[in-house]
Amino acid sequence: MPRRRSSSLLALLALSQPLAACDGQPASGPAPDAGSSAAAPAAAGAAQDRLGALLAAEQRRAALEVSPADQQSRDVDVRRAAARALARIGGDAARPGLVRALADEDDEVIAWAAYGLGSSCKEHEGETVSMLVARALARDAGPGLSAAPSAASAGPPRLDAGGALARAIGRCGAEASEPTLVAWLEGPRERAVHAAYALGDLAAIKLKLREETLVALLNLASGSAASPPVPEALYPIGRLEHVPLTVIPRIRDVAAARLAEAGDARLFAVRALGRGGEAAVGELARVLTTRGVFSASERAEAARALKRLGAPGQRALADAVASLVPSADPIALTGLVSEDFGALLTALEALGAAGAARKPLRDLAALPPPPSAPAAILRRVAWLRCGAARLLAGENFRDPLLLGCDVTAPDDPESKPDAGAPVRGSIGARAVVEVIGRGAITGARLAAFRAYAGSGDLRAREAAIELIASHEEIAGAPELLAKALAAEAPGLVAAAAEVIARQPQRASEAPGQGKRKRRAGREGKDAPAAVTSPAIEAALIAILDRPAARDDPELIGAVIDAAGALALRPAEARLEELCRSSYPTTRARAGTALGVLRGRKVACDAGLPGDAGAAGRPLVAPPVGEVPSEASALVREPAVLTFDTDAGELTMTLDPALAPIAVTRFVDLARLGYYDGKIVHRVVPGFVTQFGAPFGDGAGGPAGRPALRCETSPVPFEPLRVGVALAGRDTGSSQLFVMHARAPHLDGQYAAVGAAAGPWAALVDGDVIRSVKVRN
Repeated sequence: MPRRRSSSLLALLALSQPLAACDGQPASGPAPDAGSSAAAPAAAGAAQDRLGALLAAEQRRAALEVSPADQQSRDVDVRRAAARALARIGGDAARPGLVRALADEDDEVIAWAAYGLGSSCKEHEGETVSMLVARALARDAGPGLSAAPSAASAGPPRLDAGGALARAIGRCGAEASEPTLVAWLEGPRERAVHAAYALGDLAAIKLKLREETLVALLNLASGSAASPPVPEALYPIGRLEHVPLTVIPRIRDVAAARLAEAGDARLFAVRALGRGGEAAVGELARVLTTRGVFSASERAEAARALKRLGAPGQRALADAVASLVPSADPIALTGLVSEDFGALLTALEALGAAGAARKPLRDLAALPPPPSAPAAILRRVAWLRCGAARLLAGENFRDPLLLGCDVTAPDDPESKPDAGAPVRGSIGARAVVEVIGRGAITGARLAAFRAYAGSGDLRAREAAIELIASHEEIAGAPELLAKALAAEAPGLVAAAAEVIARQPQRASEAPGQGKRKRRAGREGKDAPAAVTSPAIEAALIAILDRPAARDDPELIGAVIDAAGALALRPAEARLEELCRSSYPTTRARAGTALGVLRGRKVACDAGLPGDAGAAGRPLVAPPVGEVPSEASALVREPAVLTFDTDAGELTMTLDPALAPIAVTRFVDLARLGYYDGKIVHRVVPGFVTQFGAPFGDGAGGPAGRPALRCETSPVPFEPLRVGVALAGRDTGSSQLFVMHARAPHLDGQYAAVGAAAGPWAALVDGDVIRSVKVRN
């Protein structure tokens, strides 16, 4: 944006905040006499009281408890805490305070303000971007805008105000966002990188970027005689599903050139090659099959990129699988416990059919497990065998290779693999369910489906329940859904509720089965009407009444959606109660469900069910929640957690600086032994390793522990960064994830709680955390 506009925009910022002292420092109340011996302790005590009160306001989501006096405090820690609280609370109630904070002289306050405004700019996009651009220009012009950290805040990581401003401009998605960020690509390298990441945010929102923007990004990524290449500029291109045909050859050339330069950003070049057309297949195949030169994350990403490139990509994947198949030598198979294992596993998952890889796939499907092999080796052999068997089986759910692929379950001499009874291992059971879903689920296939949907391995059961939404031919769906809704595992309950929300007719009993039905007229003009299963209605109402479910926004949200889709009148009073929930996602879903029941738009943003006001927004602040129990005994210093796992000893250091409540919970749970014996339930090679779910399926948290409020921050998610797993806002509980590679799209979306060390990417789904030790 032109600099000449900065003066008028800065005037807008100045008018939006309270009067300051003439020296430019924030005005505050009377200060203690500097000559008094009691002044410093009194000021320090008052500041600590306000820091505690601001943390409570943040956790309660009470924007009105953050006062202008907090934002005018002479104590920079108080101003930072106020800005952080408002940024995390968000919404219209926090917006005026965030605008005030944006004009602060401290970079960390500015960073929080920009981050919060970027997350709460809906219906204020243009105005917000104008303010953000003005603040960025003022920082450029100012001689020294960042206050030195106080002694109390020397430990916390400093936030990058420049990066926060750029990312907020991208995430607001205003008309001025794209040209502003393109102009910033020509600035200093640090700003150019921030602008590139912000354009990636914009690409995810708009689903496209202008052709001239793509050209500017490619120019930056290719470098020149005067400036070195900036590979981060390829990141936005990898966020697009479709790019103009005119730039595809240039994408391919620039991305291929960046493969010669190792670094965290090389992953963006690999991803961009997936948008480089069929001619990029050769380079991607080279990445996938070249160990040592390319990282495990880059090789896994190359497999996913090849999947995008149609038949040529599939042929390259088939050839790669043939070259990556491990030797059956028992000693060689011990090498499967490594980060490289993920590249082969991803290549198997990227293959759409056996095709030319049929022979190596047969070798994999019959790979013999080493004698007396430990569980970690058996698990990886099972993943390879079942991955190959799934491809070879096609639609044949009775295929012997498929039924016998999982070698992790103990042998049962009295039973043989049988399509009519669920196989015993989780890996194999999930593979069979996938194959069952490839054909019409009737007859013998239906009998096998019901066996997996009704009992057995939890993960396979959830996958089977999910098939109901895409297979209308499945008979007896209401019975299976009702049984799943009555289960203890929240993931299974949520899976059934989500099916009902997407396909409410699947909750209806066939005509003649319900107690309430219309009788056919004398001439047969009135056909019997299908009715919602009474068992499903009763199960949904029971969950809505359950206090523990209300503390789990992910679970209760799925059930609310199901009740709304079925237009359950008995749920109306309960939905009104949930309309007053302190969890924003719960309120939003309750409002949608009530809107279905009442036939008009209902606003629950303020916890007051009723007709929506102007622009659909209520005029009062949302209800506040309770301060979590963790706040009474906060972890004050970083804690080191040592994990004894199937892949060896791994560590992470959790730092409470940015997420004190979350870190306190995780440390407490680790000390109580909660993570001992838990499985690693999610590993995406080249992306994340995740663990901490009570039932090992990625859902729920420990009993008696309400969901955590998000303590997100504008911190980059780099390799080995530890974050809090979420299924929506304020849904974290006990699950953590560890990054394998740089992932800018996660920045600011999840709470960063620490850093890990060791080969976390060597873990696979199903590996066990045997024990965790904690030391400060």
